[in-house]
Order: sequence, then C-alpha cells, then structure tokens
Amino acid sequence: MAVAELREAIVRGDLEPGEPIRQEETARELGLSVIPVREALKTLANEGVVTYRPQRGYAVAELHADGVDGIFRVRELLEGEAERIAVRRIGPDGIAEMRKALEEQRLAAAERDVVKVIRTNRRFHFVLFERCDNPLLIRYVRQTWDSLDPHRAVAYRKALSEGAGTDSDRIHQEHVQVVEALESGDHDLAIRLLVGHRAGGQVVFHHLLQNGA
Repeated sequence: MAVAELREAIVRGDLEPGEPIRQEETARELGLSVIPVREALKTLANEGVVTYRPQRGYAVAELHADGVDGIFRVRELLEGEAERIAVRRIGPDGIAEMRKALEEQRLAAAERDVVKVIRTNRRFHFVLFERCDNPLLIRYVRQTWDSLDPHRAVAYRKALSEGAGTDSDRIHQEHVQVVEALESGDHDLAIRLLVGHRAGGQVVFHHLLQNGA
C-alpha cells in the first residue's frame, strides 16, 4: 500500500524529480507510520524510482540523457521479447481490453488528466505484455516503466502549463494502428509498429530533457 501511494504521489507531482523525501512528513501525509514508508522507499530505490544518498536520505530520482538511452535499451530487449510472444497469443478478449484502455486514454487526454493518461497508457501496453505468460519478464518490464513514469508525468504537466500539446494525438493514433494490426492477425506489422512507437518515445524524452523538462 505504501509503495503504491508513494509511486502515485510522485506521478501526480506531489514529489518532483530531485526533491528530498522526508519520511516523517510523508508518513503523516499518507496517514501511515514511518516504518512502512521506509520499507516502501527501499523498494522504490531498488526500482530506480527514488535514490538514496548517504547522510542526505532519499530523493525522487532524476533522469539524464544517458539514463534515457540505458532504460530504452533495456525496454527494447525486454519488451521486444514479451511482444514477440504476446502478439501471437492475444485473442479477441485481450484486444477488446486494449481498445477499452485506448478509449479511456483518449478521454483522459481530453480532460487533461495527467495521472489518468499515464495509467491508461500503461494499461494498454500491459494487456499485451501479460499475454507473454512470463511473470519474471513482466516484472522487469514493469520496473522500467516505474522508473520512467514520474518523468513522463513531469513532461506532460510542463507541456500543459505552457499551453502546448502532450503528443497524445500521435500516441493515440499509433496505439490504434497496433490494435488494428493485431485484429487483422498481422503480427509482424504489430511488432514493427511497437518498435517504432518505443523509438518515438525515446526521442521525445531526449527532447524534453534538452528543454529542461
């Protein structure tokens, strides 16, 4: 519970990248004791969501260009394997779940609800990932997403505050194309679209870092 609450607080923007996390204050805000918060911070540190600095304590992890490339390389390897298996296993029920997540994401983007956009985007992809039927692989894929979601949220909030778009139209259209490829049974096309979708995300992250997001 404490892990989920802390993770959502970071994605929501209550805690920004680089910001120190004061355990007593955080526990009070979450209505928890310090012990579960401390244990949650250890878990999040292992996931790369927060960092621990001796004598200074925990802080929300910051992202740098080399970190982006490292995370996306790992994503390419892990997600590529999961998708290679999953596209041949997902059936009509799974595709319907993806379409539902896709519609929820579209509505969240229209409402400019950053947390919902990120949550529904994640659900869309994990409906597919989970069809690979390899819990350990999914666990590591989830870890890479956990490490990126806070920074994705910062980027969305920054874009909205400046009156800019969040690239949600492009993302939505790419998701639609993936679903259509799966529905038609064109597994190779679905894989190519997912590879391109991931590469586009990497470019966007670099752009955001260069612009101080």
